Parts: sequence; structure tokens; C-alpha cells
Amino acid sequence: MGRLRDSEDDSSYRSQSYSGLPSCIISKLCVRDPAKIRKFQIDQDSTEVVTDLSSVVGDVNIDIVVEVTDGGDEVKDALVSCIKGGKKVVTSNTSLLAENMDEIIETIDQRNNIFAFEAAVGCGIPIINSLQSCFTGDIIHEVSGILNGPTNYMLGRIEKEGVDIDEAYVEAQEMGYTTGDDDIEGIDARNKITILAKLCFGASVASECISCTGIAEINAVDFEYAKLLGCTIKFVATGQRLSEYSEYDGDLSCYVGPKLVPLDHLFSSNKGTGNTIHINSENLGISSFQGAGLGSFAAANAVVSDVYRLATGNVQNPFPLRSSINVESDYSSEFYIRITFQDQLGIIRRVGELAEMNGCSICSILQNPIKDKQQADFVVTLEECLSSQVHQLCLDIGEEDFAHSVPIFMPMLSS
Repeated sequence: MGRLRDSEDDSSYRSQSYSGLPSCIISKLCVRDPAKIRKFQIDQDSTEVVTDLSSVVGDVNIDIVVEVTDGGDEVKDALVSCIKGGKKVVTSNTSLLAENMDEIIETIDQRNNIFAFEAAVGCGIPIINSLQSCFTGDIIHEVSGILNGPTNYMLGRIEKEGVDIDEAYVEAQEMGYTTGDDDIEGIDARNKITILAKLCFGASVASECISCTGIAEINAVDFEYAKLLGCTIKFVATGQRLSEYSEYDGDLSCYVGPKLVPLDHLFSSNKGTGNTIHINSENLGISSFQGAGLGSFAAANAVVSDVYRLATGNVQNPFPLRSSINVESDYSSEFYIRITFQDQLGIIRRVGELAEMNGCSICSILQNPIKDKQQADFVVTLEECLSSQVHQLCLDIGEEDFAHSVPIFMPMLSS
């Protein structure tokens, strides 16, 4: 028997029976603060509220452990102990899984156990189960997506209302969308692409191998120039094979950051806190997944789905691919560079010289009318080149006397 709530604003419930669903009882609920007022009722007759993780780990009568905290090493150690003890585990903890993936996989293999984590990426979008079960006869060339709902919301506010990033961040906090800097700095999205890279390519990707740029430097001017280029700006995480048609050879590139996206691309239609994920594979071409990127009900839906699959035995190998593929932090793209400058003669010529010195070819130059000669902006777009070349070009421009700071740069997604 499952109990499904009609809506967040409706306290009524409806019951719906599912054929073959085993009887599941929440025997223990481990919380930090037992006195906290909660939005749900706890059945005191069947559920014991505890604060000690060891009481869950050591309970031989528990079959499935569900972990939905933001805990670190202590929680990780408890989950590993649960796996070693034969308990099945469900987690939504993205950072815990990304940072300890190899240890968790090794423990699962040693104990021949199973492990589910649908809510760890994409919240309620069923991307994990799809990758585990629906691409087994395929070769994935690229996975990319808007994986962080709060940053998508913040960028939308900058684009629509012209607010600065600090104001957008405060709004996101007030709405309950974000609780820390992991969103705005790209850490959460980096953790999620780490998990997806393991599922799509079998690669264990260390965080330092992923180029990661946050959204702190993006402002309304960037959206003005993006619009002139027929684009918007989205925060995109990408993992792609650099040798497209080889299953085992060639390197993998992973990067996270703001990206110019054409207005006719599916990513550009993603508003609010939604997530969108694209899988580009040999047999299927582009497969797209879009849905709620955060929210308690979306996450709960994914967690309950995992519990159901574990309870019925309908579960796949959590990480079916294993590979020693090399991971490269550099990547190739067309690029957007915004330069903030003090007006003087010869700026465009000098930027062109520096671009040539770094092996970059300028595609176009855009500039709004100058209102303040002491602080103005213009944009250079580059033909396809390496991110390392663009990074060095921006450092070189930042050393020129006309530059107020090191320019920001973003890759541009092709139509």
C-alpha cells in the first residue's frame, strides 16, 4: 500500500494499491533534533525516533537504509558499514556519493550488494535508472545538462529583471532554493557530472580534473550581448568523449560553467529551477530528460522509487560501466569573452595581437554604445579553440593597462 499526497497545499491523502508491493515499515527514523516540528506525522507505534547512527547500522532487522541528509564523513562511514552488513542503501546525497564513489563501489562489489541513488542527480528526473538499464547496448558520446536548479533560477532573474548576482542569490535563499555557496560556485553541478561520467563512460573523475567556473561574475550586460548573438546563458555541466567513435580509446573531457546557448536550443527553454539533461549516444542520437530540479516531493518520488525497486529486487548494477579512460580538464569550443576597459586608442588591435599570440582566431566583435569612457565593455567571440588557450588569452588581456580586470569567458554551444 502506498500513500500519495495530492499537493503541498492539500492536507488530504489518497491511498493507492500497487500489485506486488511488499509491506515496508519505517522502523527507525534517525534525526539530528527529535524535538523539531515536522510537516508529517510519525507513527509512534511502529517507528522509533533516534539520534545515533550506530543504532541504525547495528540493527539486524533493518533491510533498507534511506539517507537524505547533507552529511559528510560520519554519514559516509555509516552507509559503508550498512553495505558491509548486508543492508541495501538508498541515498540522495550528491556530494557524499561523488566524493566517495570508488570506496562505495569497492564495498558494493566486495559484498555483492546493491545501492540506489536516483535523487542524487536530477532530483525527480529518472536519469539514473535510465542510464543503468536503457543504454547497455549503446555507446554514449556526451552527457550535458542544466543540473543545478538554484543557479538556473538565479540566471533567469538576472536575465529577466536585470538584478545583480547578489540580489538573485538572496532571492533564491528566501525561496528556499539554495542554502550555500556550492550552488553558485558550481560545486553541486561538478559533483553531479562526476556521477554521470561514471554511469555514461565508466570513468572515475577526480574533482580537480573538472574545469569548474561559477556564476558570480555573470551580470545583465552578458545577457544583453548574448541576445545580440541569438543566445541566452545557462549553467551547463558537460562530459564528452574526445575520441567520438571509440568505445575504449581516447580521452574524456568534463567541465562545468556558464555557457551561451542558442535561443532555439532545448536548454534555453528551461526556466525556474528545472533540470534538463541530454544524452548523445551512438544508437539513439540525442535523448532528452527534463523536469523538476529540486523540491521535496520530486526528491521523495525518486527515493520511494528506489525503495520500491530494492524491495522488489527490480534493480540494476548501480555502476555497470568500468573504464580506465583518461580524463582531460581542457576542452574545445567557440568562446565568448567580455572585456571591461578604460577607453583609449588601439585596444581592439592589441586584443587581436594577443589572440594571435595564443593561437585564437577572432570571429566577431560586439560593443554597445560607450556611456562611460572610464568603464565600458565589449565582447569578442572566438572561433573554436582550446579552453586553456582562452584562459591564457584572458590573463594576458588582464595585464594590459586598459583592462579593469581579467576578462570573463564562456564556451558557446553550437546550434
